[in-house]
Amino acid sequence: MPQNPHSTPPMATSIASQLQAIKSLIKTSDSDPRKRPFTRPSILFNPKEAADLDLDTLLSIAISGLEVLVSADERFRNYKNDLFSHKSRELDRELMGIEENNQINIAISSYLRLLSGYFQLPSALKTLEYLIRRFKVHVYNTEELILCALPYHDTHVFVRIVQLLDTGNSKWKFLDGVKASGAPPPRQVIVQQCIRDRGVLEALCNYASPTKKFHPSKAVISFCTAVVVEVLGSLTTLDDDVVKRVLPYVLSGLQLDAKGGLDLKAGALMTVGLLASRVALSPKLVNSLIRSIAEVAREDAKESTDLQWFRTSFMALVNLVQLQSVVIFPKKAVDSLKEIRDVSGILAGLTKEFNIDKFLAVFLESLLEYSSSDDLCHFTLVSIIEAVPVKQFVNRIVSKLLYSCMRSSQKKNEPISSESGSWAKQILISINKMYPSEFLGAVHSFLEDAKVQSKNDGSIDEIMCRILDGNLDLSIDVSDSKIWFALEHPKAEVRRSALSGLNAFGVLKEKSVGSERLVAIQDAVLRRLRDDDLTVVHAALTVNRLDVCICPPALIDALENVLQRCLGIVMSIASGDTSLPSDVAFLCLERAISNFQDQKEFAKQLATMTFPLLLIVPKSQRLNLKALELAKGLKWPFYQNIIIPSSLEKMLDHEHISSTNMDTIRGMTETLSRHPEEYMPWLVECCKFSELSKTFFFLVLLQSFTMPKIGILTGYAASF
Repeated sequence: MPQNPHSTPPMATSIASQLQAIKSLIKTSDSDPRKRPFTRPSILFNPKEAADLDLDTLLSIAISGLEVLVSADERFRNYKNDLFSHKSRELDRELMGIEENNQINIAISSYLRLLSGYFQLPSALKTLEYLIRRFKVHVYNTEELILCALPYHDTHVFVRIVQLLDTGNSKWKFLDGVKASGAPPPRQVIVQQCIRDRGVLEALCNYASPTKKFHPSKAVISFCTAVVVEVLGSLTTLDDDVVKRVLPYVLSGLQLDAKGGLDLKAGALMTVGLLASRVALSPKLVNSLIRSIAEVAREDAKESTDLQWFRTSFMALVNLVQLQSVVIFPKKAVDSLKEIRDVSGILAGLTKEFNIDKFLAVFLESLLEYSSSDDLCHFTLVSIIEAVPVKQFVNRIVSKLLYSCMRSSQKKNEPISSESGSWAKQILISINKMYPSEFLGAVHSFLEDAKVQSKNDGSIDEIMCRILDGNLDLSIDVSDSKIWFALEHPKAEVRRSALSGLNAFGVLKEKSVGSERLVAIQDAVLRRLRDDDLTVVHAALTVNRLDVCICPPALIDALENVLQRCLGIVMSIASGDTSLPSDVAFLCLERAISNFQDQKEFAKQLATMTFPLLLIVPKSQRLNLKALELAKGLKWPFYQNIIIPSSLEKMLDHEHISSTNMDTIRGMTETLSRHPEEYMPWLVECCKFSELSKTFFFLVLLQSFTMPKIGILTGYAASF
């Protein structure tokens, strides 16, 4: 078919249409060619001056500026043979294809990111001037140019750049106000726009986040951090949308290889603290942040010569846990924290400055959770218990630990070795050593718990000692743990039975005083002497070798307490059965004198304990008669003139009680008359023991007034 000689060839039509399509995709400025010779967009010159400068001149200016930048940062050299090569003078973006323009955009974007750190230098503006003329970055790379210059929003250069832009209906349209006013915008304007348009906030955060090829400058990071902090602080409520847009910036700063360096890390930690204080974050996000910050703290502790950085990251972690709902740390976070040298000492120091109770509680529980299978977790937990004030957490730790032991013991077909419970035993040893009172309370609470008592698959104390002492045949071997749990059992009959069993098994014959083993049976027996139940106290007094297994000062103090307590009970009961407190007091007095009568250092204390019992009272005369008998054997001169009744087995009538008391009072008065200065201070001290001591002393004092010239008043005055 013949062609029209005047028609356009098909190939030429195709090329023309492609070029037109490409051109239609690319915005142009100064489209009217008649205006181009008279004005040119510029940040260094006015439009007319710029029009008089050709590309060669501008390239020469740019290269001189680039050389200065290269001397400051070698990375600028990469662009010398690219954006600022002599070949670049011949490029026309409006005639280039999409792929070629994309390659140029990539180069320009990376250059502007690098330039943002040096934007305040005159040399930086020289290179930017060329990019505006040759590559029309103010037209085709509007957002990259804005983000590059935005940290310097308070400069007139920023105003010059904005005046070149056509923001259209983009998120940057709010900058049109800068064009009209010609004044640099304050940061608050940008903050308010971030609040109104979350896209601006997201663009800033993404720009300040490092990528594989780029890392933000200090100026960009500082500016972004300031804006983010002000945005988060200004919003009445923080929703998930805000958190989602800020999060990439935060997470990028917490990466161990973050290219933004210390500034980005500081900004991320600051933002985490603000987020944690303003909104309840999702558990998954909280765990992710805990894991990341723990890793940062570990690396800071290893590498940083400035401990302030470690303190900053560690306190950011503490703050996050204190403010959010955290049950347990992720294992990776615990792995990082346990590697920090002297973490227990660090925590001890922080407790003196801040309230970190919630963090400590979660950290301790996390360490406890992983201790059975991780030796370093176990070591860290024990070191914290022994170095950090954790009294308020003892009940929770002991309870969780014992429940864990109980669950382990109930697993079927799994024999328990002694090693399997050693980790738990060592933790309990440390707690008992540091907080004995709280430890006992925690054990009692555990044993009294309804869930524990409801178990019907064996005695709970046997379950506990099976895991703590190994899979022993408890019918043959009496383990320390079994005895200890029985002695501390909430039921009085179990405690009595355990005390009776000590003699049967001869356990105390093998125990050395001062042992630091968990089941310090000596201490448990000593506590039973102060038991609330007098039947248990009575059983404790029948234990053999008390004076050998318990240190003498502690034992005599405990016996004095028992005697004083029982005497008070007997004297306070107007009518009723006083046999139990009397029997306990009787046995206590026997043990005290038999164990200590030959030890001179305890003679005075024994004499003081015995003094109120030497005055016979009808309701306690059996005890009084025994005291008179035993007092005679004490190495205490004041008691040498005591007259013992002829019959100590029979109960005395009122007449014999009165005469015996009178004989005792006369004998003491005679002794006092010979050495008033020596005994009067002691008698005054005896009055502190009980009301009976005061009565007895008063009677002796009255009797002394009937005896002439014995100087009692002189001795009395000498005692004060």
